Formats: sequence, C-alpha cells, structure tokens
Amino acid sequence: MTVADVYVNIPVKSIARAFTYRVPDELMQLDAGWRVFVPFGRVRVEGFVICVRSYDPARDGAHELRSVIGAVDEEAWFSPVLLAAAQELADFYLCSAAEMMRLFMPGKSGLRIFPVYAAEEDADHPILADGAAHAVYEHLRVHGPQGMAQLRHVLPGAEAGVEKLLRYHLVRKEYHADQRAKVRYEKFYTARAVTEEMHAGLARKPAQARALALFTERKEHSHASLKAAGVSPAVLRSLVAAGLLTVHLRRRTRDSYGAAVQAAETAPLTAAQTAAVSALHAGVVHGGYAGYLLHGVTGSGKTRVYIETARAVRAAGRQVIMLVPEIALTGQLVTAFRQVFADDIVVLHSQLSVAERNDAVFRVRCGTAGIILGARSALFTPAEHVGCIILDEEQDMSYKQDEAPRYHARTAAEILARRYGALLLLGSATPSLESYARAQAGELTLLSMPERIGSQPLPHVRAVDMREELRHGRRTIISAALRTLLTETVARGEQAIIMLNRRGYATFVMCRSCGAVMTCDMCGLPFVYHANRSLVCHHCDQRPAVPETCPKCGSRYIKYFGAGTEKLEEELRQLLPQARVVRMDRDTTGRKLAHMEILSQFRGRAYDILLGTQMVAKGHDLPGVQSVGIISADASLNLPDFRAAERCFMLITQTAGRAGRHGARGEVIVQTYSPAHYAVQTAMRQDYAAFYAQEIALRRELFYPPFSRLVKLLFHDTRREHAWQAASACVGAVQTAFAGQAGCAVIGPSPALIERERNAYRFIVLIKTDDLTPVQAFLRAQGIHLRSDVAIDIDPIAIF
Repeated sequence: MTVADVYVNIPVKSIARAFTYRVPDELMQLDAGWRVFVPFGRVRVEGFVICVRSYDPARDGAHELRSVIGAVDEEAWFSPVLLAAAQELADFYLCSAAEMMRLFMPGKSGLRIFPVYAAEEDADHPILADGAAHAVYEHLRVHGPQGMAQLRHVLPGAEAGVEKLLRYHLVRKEYHADQRAKVRYEKFYTARAVTEEMHAGLARKPAQARALALFTERKEHSHASLKAAGVSPAVLRSLVAAGLLTVHLRRRTRDSYGAAVQAAETAPLTAAQTAAVSALHAGVVHGGYAGYLLHGVTGSGKTRVYIETARAVRAAGRQVIMLVPEIALTGQLVTAFRQVFADDIVVLHSQLSVAERNDAVFRVRCGTAGIILGARSALFTPAEHVGCIILDEEQDMSYKQDEAPRYHARTAAEILARRYGALLLLGSATPSLESYARAQAGELTLLSMPERIGSQPLPHVRAVDMREELRHGRRTIISAALRTLLTETVARGEQAIIMLNRRGYATFVMCRSCGAVMTCDMCGLPFVYHANRSLVCHHCDQRPAVPETCPKCGSRYIKYFGAGTEKLEEELRQLLPQARVVRMDRDTTGRKLAHMEILSQFRGRAYDILLGTQMVAKGHDLPGVQSVGIISADASLNLPDFRAAERCFMLITQTAGRAGRHGARGEVIVQTYSPAHYAVQTAMRQDYAAFYAQEIALRRELFYPPFSRLVKLLFHDTRREHAWQAASACVGAVQTAFAGQAGCAVIGPSPALIERERNAYRFIVLIKTDDLTPVQAFLRAQGIHLRSDVAIDIDPIAIF
C-alpha cells in the first residue's frame, strides 16, 4: 500500500506534525510537493504532501488509514528546493511546516472552504414530523449534500430546519473546498493559409469573406479583437464549421498594473554604478550563492543597478525576485522595470485579488514571466529557476511580519537564495546595522555609491527646535520656518512633501472636567479621533460612537488633543489656502491601488503638497519635489527600544532624500524636540558612517544585535496573574538551562508596552544570545513553540 505524509493547512499552532493517508490507485501520480484534499476529523481540508512512500506497519501502526480525497492541482506546487526551504524556515522560526508552507499560497490559500449539510441514511425521529425539518431532510436525502445558499433558494427559512436536524444528528455538517480564484479563458481563432479559392468560395457570403480577409496578414485573432472589427459570432461559427478557422481557448491573466510602457532612453552608468554592476555581473557568471550590500545615498541610482543585474540574470535564463517594503513603491518600480523588460514582469502583493495573484503565479510557472516584483509575500512565489533576489530598502521594518510565522523577509530571502544558488542583493541608503556589520566582516560584499546621479547635491537640512517655538507662543503643528519654506515652494511652482508618522486627527480624547481619557475596553489604549467623527483603536480596530458627554462624569467639556495627518491636512489648508494638498496614509490608501493614483496625480502636478505617514518617506522619485518637512522627527527616540535611534536616523535620512533629486538643491526642515541627539545630527548631515560608529559602540556595550541574537517570548492570558506566572516560570527555566554561560542572558518578565490588547494581558521575556541554535533547541524541547499562550519572535524588530 502506498501512503502519503501530509501537513494539513489549518492555522492551529499545536498541529505541528504530518499525518499519514492512504493514496488511492487513481492518485498514484502524487509525490512530494503536491497539494491535496484530505479528511481531517469531520472536515475536508487542504494539505501539503511532504513524502510518498510504502506503508510500514511498524511506523504507521495497525489502525486503518483514511484516504486522500483528491489533488488540488495537476502538478506539484512545491519544488524540492521550496520544500526544503520551507522546512528550514519552519525550524528556524519555531513554527509548524504547514504554517510556513501556507506563505507559498496566493492569499495563504488558493481555496475557499465552505460548509455543506448531508442527510444521515434511514433516519427516524419524531422531529421529522415538523414540516420544515422534514422538508430539509427529504431534500438533502434526494439531492445529496447542499450548502445553505442552495437550501435557501429551494426552501426559504431552511436555517431553522437545519438547526433542528443538526441538534438531533439527523444531518451532518461537512466542509467542502473549491478554488477561490476562477480561471478565465479567452477564445482565439486561427486560419489556415488564406487562398484565392477560399475567397472565391465565399463570393455570396460577404460577411464571411470580410472576416476571413482579416486573417490574410495575421493568422490568429482573439474573439474580442474580431468583435471590435464588427465580426459577429454567427459568422465565426460558420467559418469554423466550414473548416476555414479553428478555435481554441487560452488562459487570460489579470494585471492591475496594465500593459507595457514605452521604452525610456538609457542614460550612461555613473562610475559607481558601473563598478557595482560589474561586481554583480561577475557573480551571475560565477553562479552559486553570493550576498551583496548596495549602500547608495538617496538619488544615487540604485534602481538602475537592480535593472542591470536583472538583465544579466534573465540573459542567463534564470528568474528574478524584486522586493519593496511598501505596496506604494511597486507602481514606480513596475514602470521602471517595464521600460526595459516589457511584459516579462508579474506583480504580487496583498492588495491584489487572489485571482490576480493566481494568474501571476500561473505566468511564472509556465515561463511567460521571469521577474517577480512586489512586497514581502512575493518572496514565496513558487518559482523554480531563481537566479537573484533583491531587497530594496532592506532596512525597512515592514519586511518583518508581525503575525505567525514571524519571519523577516531578509532572513527568508537569504535561506531561499542559498537553496536556489542565487545572488542576494540588499540595497539601502540607510542599511540596518546588522547588514552593514556583516558587510564590514566580509559576510556580504559591500558596493558603495556615495554620490547622487549627475553629482546632484544632497539637500540642505536644518533643524527647528520646537521648544523654542513653544517659548515664542507658537503652538501650531507647522513651525514658522516650515510655513515660510512651504509658501516659497508653492509660489515658485515647486512641490513639497510633509511627513508625520501618525495618522488620524487627534491622538486622544479627554474630558476637561474630570481628566478621563476615552480608552478601548479591549486594549486599555486611548482611542484616536478621526475627522469623519469616529473613534478608532489602532490596535484592535474597535470603533465606538463619539460620546456627546463624558462617560465618567457626564460633562460636555470633551476636547481633542494631539495631532495626526488629518489635523495636519486641515492646518495646511488654513495656512496655505492657495496650495493643493493631498494626503497619503492608511486611511486614504485602503482602496485597491489608491496609492498609485495619489502618486500619479502628484507626479502630474495635480497637487502642490503631499503629506502622509512614513509611506511617503522612502523610495519615491518625484522630480517636482524641492522641499521636505519632517514633523515630530524624533518621536521614536522616546520608545523603550534599542533600535530607537536607528529608527529616527533612518526616517529623517529617507524622508529628506525625497528633496532636490532633480534641478536645484533641495531644502529640508526637521522639527524636533531633541536637536542635539546624535541620530538627529548625523541624519541631518546624511552621515551614515558617523551614525554607525556611535551606534555600534553602544550596541557592543549593551550586547545587542549585531553582537547578539534576540528571541522575544510574548506570554498572554486573559488573567493577568496567569500570564505573569507563565512568563516567570520561563525565565527561571532559561536561567537554569544556561547558567554560567556568558553568551546568554534573559531579561524579564516585563509588561509589554501595550500591556492589555484584545482583553489579553501580555508579558515579555527577552533572551539575548551569541549562539541561537541552543536556545531554539531549548524552546523546542520545552514545547514552548506548541503553546497557544506564547508567541515566539526570532530576531524581533520591536522588543517592547
């Protein structure tokens, strides 16, 4: 008997092992990497085959095995490389292999799971005397399993009958699955060689003759193009019946980014670009894994290096994965790549429909596209011949997933690149300290581009001390200096960007009578007030009504404090009524590809000022922008995190880099309460080396990355004392297991910065180690990776 070991695609942490199923004769084509339907309990689920083998009674036991129900696809979804990489990632991040393999599905699953109801045979119960119950039972018995929508269509009010039948076990609830993304096909017509005799035979059929004439120069036409040319379906059917045309179907793929754009003129490479491209081309020729860090100042032409590297990889017959941290950056990059590679590109990210993502995967698998571009999820496209993986803005925190499995795209990309034998190219103007330290140690090859294209100068950056603004009685969000700069910029017909990394209108709502702050019942955090008169918890998305009176004392003296992007937008319109302002944050970009629309309009000069959160801060090349204002630039310095200074430096440097990329030298104003802080000072000078020198010394002294690796354990429970006790017990176990080892330390337990979220109390245990492997083995041996009350984060971005 042939059996298959299958990981079931169920997001349950404790189901971490493979289950064995019998392979029926009609599915003998199954092998490792196939997706299948299997029974699991009383449900039918998707599973991933990791092994097909002969039945072993000693291993599999004497109990009867259930059978695989069917195959999802017509071929294996996972190649051997992807199977091995998924298992390695699961072992590293201490999650189940199924959790990691789900990442390789478009939308985490290409399936729709839905309930159906089936009648038990020969049922006999007094409840069947009930008319509604009897009608439902008889319908299911005669017609077989049905979904609720089908039942309602035939029997209005079927829910009551189903509920009764379920209660008395006269029907059973099953789960079926189908493909969520429906494949679309387009009809094409092909003609044999068109001859004079064929035309003569249609002398009395002018409509058919005109249609056939269209095939004189082109032998194939789509149904849509023929319809546009005025050819009717009846004419086409007649030509097919006469054997003059043949018809066939071709899969039609969907692409929200449109067709290829016109090729652009190619400017000569700078000396720095030439050196970087030469090194990368040598890596492509040599073959095998190699890692590079491209450190180039903002505006130095890193995108051109990516394109030239992709050109060499495609010429070698291999595929390229190009990642960006924000969906907002995909449009600009797609345009740049399509000017060179035309339709050899697919785009993948979470704002696209599952159908579009499935179509993109289809094009990659059938070889009609070789460049995969998108956000971090694009990394898991099931490609087979990857020759290069590129991460633009590699330092960006968005590359870290904040839900299980908590992978970092940079780590996952390196594991995949090693498995593929591909190049790994990390690019940034502000590399993460970990990557730059690796480059300094020779683990990555450092490629430097210290100047902007055309020797364009870096912008002039000056700080405004907001404490001085307050002393002068100026309490507005926008300082006097920034207001002057914006007024002059708009008057010259130039554009500006304003960045405030806080959305909403007011950051909290307070009663002025009793001092009560309106907080979320689930999280205990202040609600953020939005200009559409709604309160929103930005952590659990609770949205209560705005109170007219204080819930605590009944007073009507309710005031809104703090400022977000909505309030900044209002103030800009008041201060600069002549300026056209557009806002880009999560609230304005929820609609599909809304970010592309906003950026396109801004690039086309429909607006003078673009304001938004950090999504406006990085990667954008907007020729009209000469001025940049950074509001609350140093807010991250107040966070209890060793990366606080790095966050501040990166945000200022990246945002300032949007100014003056074309034309005159740009002007940047940084509004800060900490103008003397080294992160602010070095960012204003765009001096990464000076920042790195000071920050790396602090990291060494405090034993933080890159000198250690971190593991964050987040214990959570609805009962505070239970969460605290579990975290304390873990600290004790770690201290006992690693007693006397200098390279391992444990901190905590301590309350999370957001101690209560979604009604659960949260405590953090942080492990610092110079050798991650023994810590991972310890956690696995303790079974902590299987516990539902603990979230494990290897190499966390935030430790609070």
